[in-house]
Amino acid sequence: MPRVIRNCLTVAALLACCAATTVLAQARNIEELTRKSGLWEQVAQMRVQMVGGVMEARRQATAAKQNLMDDATFARLAAAIDRSFAPEVLRETMTLYMEENLGPADETEVLRWLSSDLGQRFTRMEVQAGDIKELQKAETEAPKLRAALSKARLEKFQRLASALDAGNTTATLTINLTSAIIFGIALVTPDTDADLAANEIRRRMEAQRPQMAKYFADRALQTYSFVYRNASDAQVETYVKFAETPAARRYHGAGIKSLDQTLSQAANALGQELRAAPAKNPS
Repeated sequence: MPRVIRNCLTVAALLACCAATTVLAQARNIEELTRKSGLWEQVAQMRVQMVGGVMEARRQATAAKQNLMDDATFARLAAAIDRSFAPEVLRETMTLYMEENLGPADETEVLRWLSSDLGQRFTRMEVQAGDIKELQKAETEAPKLRAALSKARLEKFQRLASALDAGNTTATLTINLTSAIIFGIALVTPDTDADLAANEIRRRMEAQRPQMAKYFADRALQTYSFVYRNASDAQVETYVKFAETPAARRYHGAGIKSLDQTLSQAANALGQELRAAPAKNPS
């Protein structure tokens, strides 16, 4: 083989090796990013939210003297949700979508903030706020903290809500999760078109998006008042300035998109499993 060809092949092999190493490094950085940002924990909560939504629907049906599904059907649906929305599956899926949706430069900049002492502190506060005891505590304390905000601190939280597009973001996640819950319930309900049911609830909720977005934007100020209650004004200002950077905004957008895609893929897996063995019509 001519030396020039051998040299070209050697260079090509080295480039391929470097490219593979870069891809693997990128994947590892993305996982580190999702862990440090709290997305790792947030996506794992989808399974609990799905089952909780189904349980709440059953409770409301019982209160209205309606029989939504019997215990056996509920158990079947819950088991399918446990498999389709298993935390390890969702985390792997979300990591792959984040790698696709977020550019390397933005990843590096956001990871730098998340790795800082202050960035880690804010993430800990956000993760802790998701604990059930903290959520219950927030119900009574958050409104009081919101009412007691100084004008300067309120302005910081308003900027944060704007940077994170809190109203629309929460509305989107609420609509998508509710649609997934209705889809799951419809899958085990005899003579029901699951796709039609999910699309109908989505259509109705989308029509109410402006009101939902306004409500959630206002609610965000109350949430921030509680979650960041132990942070100083200077620390909050530093966090807000980071959230307002182009890289942070793109990261936030990529995170929401990745969560949506992960939820959609899990819902599709749920549909494939339950449609493969449809429930018998008891009538």
